[in-house]
Amino acid sequence: MSNQHRMHGVFAVPTTPYNADGTQNLEQLAAGVEHALDTGIGGILCLGATGEALALSRDERESQVRAVVEAAAGRAPVVVGCMAYAPAEMSELIAEAAALGADAAMITPPFYGGLPPEAAIAALRIVMAASELPVMVYNNPHSTGTDLQPSHLVELLDTGSFWSVKETSGAATRVRELRAALGDEVEVFIGADGIALEGFSQGASGWVAASAWLLPEQCQRLWDLSRDGRWGEAIELWKGLGAALGQIEDNPAFISLIKAALSRRGAEQGPVRPPLPSVDTESVDALLSTIDGIEGRALHV
Repeated sequence: MSNQHRMHGVFAVPTTPYNADGTQNLEQLAAGVEHALDTGIGGILCLGATGEALALSRDERESQVRAVVEAAAGRAPVVVGCMAYAPAEMSELIAEAAALGADAAMITPPFYGGLPPEAAIAALRIVMAASELPVMVYNNPHSTGTDLQPSHLVELLDTGSFWSVKETSGAATRVRELRAALGDEVEVFIGADGIALEGFSQGASGWVAASAWLLPEQCQRLWDLSRDGRWGEAIELWKGLGAALGQIEDNPAFISLIKAALSRRGAEQGPVRPPLPSVDTESVDALLSTIDGIEGRALHV
């Protein structure tokens, strides 16, 4: 992988805001991109695998990618989730993303397949060997039923498109093991917000964070402190930020929770589309109270 693709740091994952009539609110989406980039966020990853991407039509996907690319305007890389069951469909989605100006694509093992790792790697190899974009491989055993361990991912190094891994298995030493197996040419991103600081301490070179769409300043600050080796300050920040991220990540309706919190803070998002669950008011109140505490402490630092 050439140095031009050495993208790293915090990548915020946008929500999909809706108008009252159920259509996408692309103006609100663009405003969110602008806000995230103004805080120093390193990249945007739209159409993530555990959000509302699978509830969008192909036309809606295209509109969203176009809006994000235009809002980013070359200031930060845009990664597009290109998940599908069949390798051929993944390849089609990557080609569409490339044509719309995306900088990279994210793929997973086929959903719901519960495939043996060897079969999943074979499917991903077909896609990655043909990809015209750098590829992030998302290891999310909870959603896909397949845990791609370092020994499996090594088999993709010769595809020519292997940019990064988004690691969400939760295995305590996995980031360190990925670093050892894949070397310096493949970036390792944390994909589970609740173990971000732990992942940074093991050498992760980035973080794909749904929470960074709601808390971009704090997430970026955590990355900056960790990157600079200011671990004492990072731990102090984590005491509050980690509590908020835990409230988000532990809630089965976490997409709705992020959207509701954003709406309450003035960036109207609308509801989530079925089948995603809607969050209860008490959870939103509790999260906003935690965020108020984080922001209040920051004013006195």
